[in-house]
Amino acid sequence: MQKKLMKITALCQVKHLAYLCLLSVYSIPMSVDAQNSFFKDNPQVKAPAKPTKIDPALQYQVKFKARPEHDFLLTADYRFLPNKASAKNMPGVIVLHDCQSDRTKYNNLSISIAEQGLHTLSLDFRGYGSSVAQGYSALAVKQNATDFMSYQTEVAVLMSYWSDDLLAAYQYLRAKVDKNQGISIVASGCASAYAVGLAEKVHLNSMVLITPDMSYADKERYKNLVDIQSYFISSAQDAMSYATAQELFTWNGARHSKLQVYKGGRLNYQVIRGNKYLVNDIAQWLKFTLR
Repeated sequence: MQKKLMKITALCQVKHLAYLCLLSVYSIPMSVDAQNSFFKDNPQVKAPAKPTKIDPALQYQVKFKARPEHDFLLTADYRFLPNKASAKNMPGVIVLHDCQSDRTKYNNLSISIAEQGLHTLSLDFRGYGSSVAQGYSALAVKQNATDFMSYQTEVAVLMSYWSDDLLAAYQYLRAKVDKNQGISIVASGCASAYAVGLAEKVHLNSMVLITPDMSYADKERYKNLVDIQSYFISSAQDAMSYATAQELFTWNGARHSKLQVYKGGRLNYQVIRGNKYLVNDIAQWLKFTLR
């Protein structure tokens, strides 16, 4: 019996070495033609699955006018993955960046939302990212500012357009989404106040507010809304957004509203980057509230 076991062990070792050799051979880079020939001559070896290609027409950068009578164009990324659901019966989500970044910082979040089968529009506010033109650039304002007071004034003028810009983004996405389906919004930092402003004008199914930066007046406007399902995300060490999130969550009476607090003092997109599962959690919560 012992001799048989030794023979079996030796045989297994030989097979293991042979298997490793095969692996090393198969891992050698080959041209596309060589790879196709190899897998054709060896049908017992499965070829690796080809990555799914997304139709460029369904995931692209779009531009649209903020106002019909004005030539200024806003830039956004529109995403929809047709392999996830039918384009005719899925809701939509608008994603808004904070005041210190642009839409590209929220790409992972936008893609994750789109992967839930939702039409997703990630907007660059006027003056940020690709939504810039002569006279409409936060970077130019910063470079040309002679003092902090004038800088704040110029930025305030730029942001005075944001309510109309967001309404234009909503109307663009509304045209993509079936009229029987809803639209939700994700807003980070200072964009939270503009999300509330939009909710005063149109019906939103739900909203996600990431480390919300809101004044007393903004919070009172939120409280004047009919209860809207809201997902508040804040950092424990950022006193202002933490207090705002707690106050509004306590006031909110919607059944599926929730509050998520993370350790540390990360703000805006940094909270998303610092918490591995948050992106997926936001996307799934949005899909649930848009049912």
